[in-house]
Amino acid sequence: MKKKRVAVVVVIAMVLCLSTSLWAAGQVEQTKPEGPIKIIYWRSLTGVAGEAQEEIVKRFNESRSDIIVESQFQGAYAEILQKLQAGLAAGDVPDLVLLDSPHLQIFAKEGVLVNLDEFVAKEPKNFLQDYIPGLLADSYYNNSLYALPALRSTPLLYINEDMLAEAGLPRRAPATWDEFREYCKKLTKVDANGEPIQYGVGFTMGATTAHWYFQGAVYAFDGKISDENFVVHLTEAPAVAAAKLWQDMVFKDKSAVPSTSHDDLFNKKVAMVFGSTGSMGNVMNRATFKVLPAFIPGQVRNGVPVGGSVIAMPSTDKWRQWAAWEFMKFFTGTDSQAYLAEKTGYMPNSTSASNHPDLVKYYAANPHWKVAIDQLKFVQPQASVISLPKGTEILRQMLEKLLIANMDVYTVMAETKADLEKEYNENFK
Repeated sequence: MKKKRVAVVVVIAMVLCLSTSLWAAGQVEQTKPEGPIKIIYWRSLTGVAGEAQEEIVKRFNESRSDIIVESQFQGAYAEILQKLQAGLAAGDVPDLVLLDSPHLQIFAKEGVLVNLDEFVAKEPKNFLQDYIPGLLADSYYNNSLYALPALRSTPLLYINEDMLAEAGLPRRAPATWDEFREYCKKLTKVDANGEPIQYGVGFTMGATTAHWYFQGAVYAFDGKISDENFVVHLTEAPAVAAAKLWQDMVFKDKSAVPSTSHDDLFNKKVAMVFGSTGSMGNVMNRATFKVLPAFIPGQVRNGVPVGGSVIAMPSTDKWRQWAAWEFMKFFTGTDSQAYLAEKTGYMPNSTSASNHPDLVKYYAANPHWKVAIDQLKFVQPQASVISLPKGTEILRQMLEKLLIANMDVYTVMAETKADLEKEYNENFK
């Protein structure tokens, strides 16, 4: 069975075992080369997010005569993962790479990425203090820094504000999951036969996003999916409570429905959906009603998983590493992040970028963006198991068992825990 397994991460264990020796073999050049140092940056994302990255590269190259950055589009995050593995096997890697944040742990664990602690040590003492802690947290592995936050996002709750008024509810978001449940009951409408024709919420079941929103619920109950050592906590009380709440809302209250598209919000099938901060522009533009973007509900506390990407350094050459660090600082610096946030909808990664005059002006003209900024103080890293080849799919199947098959919560959580542990053992032990 193991030989037949088809996963996004191709022969990852074999490739990563080679990585440390390949990296060490590349450490040969000690003398700074003459002329500008050329470095390769592998990026992901298309459309506005891709164009904005190219603009940052352009601005950097125009500002420096000693470094040239060549940006190379490598496809989606999963494709970058595959290509980086292939490059490691061939001994040919880029100097910088944009990684989906959970993938950092895969490569940092095996020594593929350059430990950035010595670079930080040469910067002013408060260098890292400007970064928003929750956005910086998943750039660490084993207490060392291996990346900087690049294009970050958080989940939000999008509410049809007109439906709140129709249901006699206040024009504000529910503050807790208990209140959220009560909102959904009041927002649900039924036909003459008692069957729902409008639901309070659509629980997102997307292949690559279902786990993200569920993590937010678990964090709110003061729990976790897994820790940085890949210990799975799904059978503990907080995760079980979140799972039972969601299941009860679908099958007992009949005020929630599994959903795979924001179309359910636009078609007024549901009053609320979960989405990314990066979805805000699309949601606000498509809706024919007033949309209220809001925090993910809290419970014991507020907490949301951070999403998006980090920029990391696989470079194997001393001077290209130096040049790569210079670009990393530029890409994640105040001016660049303010520009990227305005153009793309991704979150500014630092306090200074959030307070940049251009961005402040933009948010003043587009006040609905402020909720995304305000929620930043509650962000924390995603579960480590998301970085496993089948991690997101195992969690999506968990939600399918809970919200579609209506299987016993405790059984499902135990099975999912076992599946994730098996996946970890097959790939990393």
